[in-house]
This record gives sequence, structure tokens and C-alpha cells, in this order.
Amino acid sequence: MPTKNSRSAPRTSARGATPDARTDILKRLRRIEGQIRGIQRMIDEDRACRDVLDQLTAVQQAVRGVSGMVAQKYAMECLEKVQDDASEAQTQQTAAALVEALLRAPR
Repeated sequence: MPTKNSRSAPRTSARGATPDARTDILKRLRRIEGQIRGIQRMIDEDRACRDVLDQLTAVQQAVRGVSGMVAQKYAMECLEKVQDDASEAQTQQTAAALVEALLRAPR
């Protein structure tokens, strides 16, 4: 979240993504969207199951990559938040939220 005393790079959203990171994430998501449409076409065209599975694996890897990027941005946001408000309770709450989010992320 943006704060009054933010010492970090400029942000475009509450999630802390810089314009370049945000653009990269959106570009990757659009590429994944295109891959999904391609898989739908492959199924419509009755393509070989092996080919479809290969494309599904590629999509899973791409989603993992985007998830990692978003998780990294979230972690940076949490660290910045703790630096701005270093109370013990806030630090513990932020650390718990970060760990929870990372455990939910695809591996």
C-alpha cells in the first residue's frame, strides 16, 4: 500500500507493482490467455492428446512464473509495510499474511 513516507520506487497500484513489472505481468497473462485459446482449438480439431498435454504443461509453467512474480511483489509490499510501521504486532501480522500467501502460491 502506498504510504506517506514511502521510500520505494514509484508505484501504480496498491500491490506495489512498478509500471514495468505490471506491464510484464499483464503481457505474460495475455500470452497465457492465447495459449489457452490455442488448446481449445486443439481440442476442437481433435489433436493428439500428447500435444494437448504438452501445451497444458506449458501453461502450468507460465502460470507458475506469473505467480512467482506476483508473490515477489507482494513480499516486497509486506516488507515495506513493516519498515513503515515497525510495531511488534504489525510485524507479526504482516509476516503471517506473507507466509500464508506464499503457501497458497502454486509450486
